[in-house]
Amino acid sequence: MKTLSPSQFRSRLFGQIGQVRRSRAAFSLIELMVVLGVVAMLLALAAPNLFSLLTSNTLTGEGTLLRNQLTLAQQNAVSKSADVEIRFFKMEDQDAARSEETFSAYQLYQYNHDGDLEPITQYFRVRHPVALHVQLSTLLNTGSGGATKEDRQYGFDSPRTGQAEVPSGKGGELKTSQYIAFRFRPDGSTDLPHRTANGDTWYLTLVQGEGALNTKDPDNYFCLQVNPYNGQVSEFRP
Repeated sequence: MKTLSPSQFRSRLFGQIGQVRRSRAAFSLIELMVVLGVVAMLLALAAPNLFSLLTSNTLTGEGTLLRNQLTLAQQNAVSKSADVEIRFFKMEDQDAARSEETFSAYQLYQYNHDGDLEPITQYFRVRHPVALHVQLSTLLNTGSGGATKEDRQYGFDSPRTGQAEVPSGKGGELKTSQYIAFRFRPDGSTDLPHRTANGDTWYLTLVQGEGALNTKDPDNYFCLQVNPYNGQVSEFRP
């Protein structure tokens, strides 16, 4: 029998120990299949809740962005002593299955030194699947009754309608689009009457999902109410 030196003996011993450890650390095929099966089952259970969470975050993000733009409009009107108009544009949503035009974009405008209204922010598109619900937005629903004849005598003539060229076409090409707008004044108020002609308050409602636009009682929404006297924007969620 060949006699091993102490260094050879240690090398062979540690090598055998390493092989045993590696064999113990490995997984069998059955164990791997069981683990993958458990992971797949957990993902199947969590997927609906995860999708709902992601879409809810989209609605919250779009609502918060719109609220920030309304606040910015009021701040610019006060700081620069000039009216700021926020326009909501009617356009076709390229990402949605709907073919009809809806109010799905907005932009802020302010008077320049020449007395002309010019854009002061970028053109914001409401991201699909979030949309502005016209029937649940008195600021957009002309059927709710806007300013009365008496209101206009005192300068409360919003919401007003008009047309302007904006990047609402395919690929961002300029296209003439209809809009509904109102203004913030230099004192922080708006040019909206105290109430609509139907006695309602002024608000905008964002909903998520294609089906949400076809109901007047959506499960989830983001409502922004505008106080016509002080311009304060309040947020309401279910």
